[in-house]
Amino acid sequence: MLPINTWKILLSGGLLGLLLSSVLLLIVIYRLSPMLQSRRKLSLRDQHINPVPRYGGIALFWGFIGALFLVWWLPFEQRGLGLQSLPDNRLAGLCIGGLMAWGMGFADDIFLIRARWKLTWQIGIALLAIGFGFDIKAVQIPFFQQAIDLGIWSWPLTVLWIVGVMNAVNLIDGLDGLASGITIVALVCLATICWWQGQISLLLLILILIGSTMGFWSFNRPPATVFMGDSGSLFLGFILAVLSIWVFEAPTGVLSMSPVLMMAIPLLDTAFAVFRRLLKGIPFYSADNDHLHHRLIGKGFSSPQAMIILVSVSVLFSGLSLLAHQMSHLQGYTLLGGVFLAYLLLYWLEYD
Repeated sequence: MLPINTWKILLSGGLLGLLLSSVLLLIVIYRLSPMLQSRRKLSLRDQHINPVPRYGGIALFWGFIGALFLVWWLPFEQRGLGLQSLPDNRLAGLCIGGLMAWGMGFADDIFLIRARWKLTWQIGIALLAIGFGFDIKAVQIPFFQQAIDLGIWSWPLTVLWIVGVMNAVNLIDGLDGLASGITIVALVCLATICWWQGQISLLLLILILIGSTMGFWSFNRPPATVFMGDSGSLFLGFILAVLSIWVFEAPTGVLSMSPVLMMAIPLLDTAFAVFRRLLKGIPFYSADNDHLHHRLIGKGFSSPQAMIILVSVSVLFSGLSLLAHQMSHLQGYTLLGGVFLAYLLLYWLEYD
């Protein structure tokens, strides 16, 4: 149990991130957005008739980075909570990779980059992250309580995970407050594990990110006054991918299947989107109106209700992820519970 004074300092880091992202969002909405008129047309994923600024990723990313720099320079280290105690390679990889993901998304928000170039850049970002120590070396197999050394498959699987999560968060960002809400749930899950493990400095970093994302969510919740755009969604996707490796990885270097449960909603939506488009014979990166939230709206739910339902289901999946991490002998059963929960959701939404 952490002392109350320690929690005060930790939460002040989160409040700093919330304050900076909120101030930057006001600047983005009222100053930058009128100058950065997007060339995009309305997408099939848009739920608004009137155009909404889609540059919230600027405030999301720079609010987080700004808060990180302030915490680095403020006397947090004197209390034993400084970011200086984190591994330099991973902290640098998180910031540099996050900047590259944000930069690619921002360029796409303005210039509409072709899908093949975005995918190539994402693979490059994933390889960069591997170079900074975010590689999946071994995976624990449920039920058997054994770990498989991935060997030569370590890099391909890590690239698949990072690129997959980046695109999953990007694709789920089709409803007011949905992507940011699911991200907050996942970050709270990661923060809880850091608290259990006593990783205080990493917990501080995650709380700063939670604060920055909550600052954005307050403007993005229904009815949204700003969208995060590809710059925000790709940045959050990258951060979630590398943090899940960082937090869930055991001291022996073995990674469990728990991150898959934590990210179940975006991964499910992405997997079915790709499968659905391949069956239709259209490019997998094409937009359509058959995502999970579209199905909920088709059942008569309003946009806010659909957002609340999917975020709530994400809470259930994150709960299973925490259970699997805390009680490793139940990991197989929690994974089966996640499969059953996913089946119920897809069956209810009539994905035959």
